[in-house]
Amino acid sequence: MARAAAVSRLVPVVIDSDGGCDDAAAVWFALTDPRFDVLAVTAVWGSTDVHQAAANLRLVCEAAGRPEVPVAVGAAAESAPGPFTGRRRHFHGGDGLGGCAVPPRAGPVVEPAVDLLLRVTAERPGQVAVLAIGPQTNLAAAVGADPSFAGRVRRLVVMGGSARRGGNAGPWAESNVGHDPTAASTVALAPWAVPPLLVGLDVTLAAPIGPDEIALLEARASPAAAFLAGPLAFHRASHGGPAGSDSQPVHDLLAACALADPGIVTGPIAPLAVDAAGGPAWGMTVVDLRGGQRADSTGAAAFAPWLVGTVVDAPRFRSEVRRMLT
Repeated sequence: MARAAAVSRLVPVVIDSDGGCDDAAAVWFALTDPRFDVLAVTAVWGSTDVHQAAANLRLVCEAAGRPEVPVAVGAAAESAPGPFTGRRRHFHGGDGLGGCAVPPRAGPVVEPAVDLLLRVTAERPGQVAVLAIGPQTNLAAAVGADPSFAGRVRRLVVMGGSARRGGNAGPWAESNVGHDPTAASTVALAPWAVPPLLVGLDVTLAAPIGPDEIALLEARASPAAAFLAGPLAFHRASHGGPAGSDSQPVHDLLAACALADPGIVTGPIAPLAVDAAGGPAWGMTVVDLRGGQRADSTGAAAFAPWLVGTVVDAPRFRSEVRRMLT
């Protein structure tokens, strides 16, 4: 009975990921964290092509001791033209894992990613959280295929965008949003049951892992550290830090930790939209942080309420990372 009660308290979650270096850390965290019941992982294009992303995600599931978790293949390209069409090889390598990918023992399931998202949320309405840590093409397709999908999701956490920090793939566009602004706009305006959480560059860049966490990775003293050391070292070097750099943002991992512990990333509920129209700000996450009556003047049809991460408890995040690595 105690085991059944413990299982009932787990948060069922589906992770939508493009299989990159920091994605691997986020997926490993979720797969092994006692607060989550990972129902499935869906692959999307982005850091690498969608089939390599699916293989990478299968590899993480197997290495983390969770080979039973299904991986489904999703969108292979953006839903509409965007400002950035190429994969982020510089940041994730040709294989998405910084040259560390090897073939998994098993392949993905036959069920397409969008069908899986719709089925799982229909079977358990109001129970399943979604962690989106890649371009939002799969989520937008699910919203388009079934408008009631968004209302069935217990909570959506998105790693992407920024409120104040600008972009990393362009002057205003963060990579996940900039790769498919049309999809991100669809997701932004969908009728979610509760305001989704945006874990953007405002918080991910303010909470890098530090010397203690990097030392654990380099020591490879646990299965998590041994698997993630290579991909995260590549990711660290690709962001301009030398091999011995003592800090590193791990964007997607912070999003996973924020879903597990809502106190790690906090901020206001504010009107949010995505610029999908082209021009210099194409791919920008537009957040109205003015508050009060001035925020009420924001065009209601163009914006939707989101919980926008602007404050991060960096020590609390690093503590979660150290727990995973040990």
